[in-house]
Amino acid sequence: MATTESRLTRWRSDRLFFTGAALFAAVIVFVGFARSYYLSHWLTPPARTPEITPLLHIHALVFTLWICLMVAQPALIAAGRTAIHRRLGMAGATLAVLVWALGNLVAVEAIEVGYKGLGDPYAFYAITFFSIQAFGLIVVLGLIWRRKAATHKRLMLLSNAAILEAAVGRLPLRAVVEGAPFTFYAGGDLIILAGILYDLASRGRVHPVWLWGGGALVASQFVRVAIMDTAPWLAFAHAMADLLCPPR
Repeated sequence: MATTESRLTRWRSDRLFFTGAALFAAVIVFVGFARSYYLSHWLTPPARTPEITPLLHIHALVFTLWICLMVAQPALIAAGRTAIHRRLGMAGATLAVLVWALGNLVAVEAIEVGYKGLGDPYAFYAITFFSIQAFGLIVVLGLIWRRKAATHKRLMLLSNAAILEAAVGRLPLRAVVEGAPFTFYAGGDLIILAGILYDLASRGRVHPVWLWGGGALVASQFVRVAIMDTAPWLAFAHAMADLLCPPR
């Protein structure tokens, strides 16, 4: 009886935590992009708002759908709608591919039109390049382990943590801009920290997703900053720009 009650308590707390964490990520995205995109018709946009190209509109639509899906999926599980969750998961795999592909294209396009006021745009490309590759890898792992619920839901939450930099970087907080680029990672790192603390409180141990996946993601943040001004990275960034967005 005690074991059954313990499992029920964990089931309920998991639903609350993962739905709440997904909502946290969604709020960061909405607030971060409110002035430059979602509410740009009603609010004064920031000085470094990039040009809104057709590609950026498509990317924004797909990215928003992904964030909404990441909120809906744990909420469906919490409501006991597992069948709908699984059907949406199949569609979500296709959506994830679009997020990854468009994210790569937009990251390169931003070298020309998006990284205003952030120093050398070819150097800053390292921040977004590694974010979108991390997202893609984590989602693939999440799909591979989709039948292991504890691992799957942590990987899908971690995938969101991997791509919050752009939203955090646009939050109307001076400390975020002045502390760039490290402060841009704050949203994702808070999710990782929350996951670790939640596991310790609910399970008594930290799940490997946070140890290995979260640890690798945090380590990559330091790698990006370390290499972004090096000659090999700048050569790679120029090559990607020439390949994906050749001069008109």
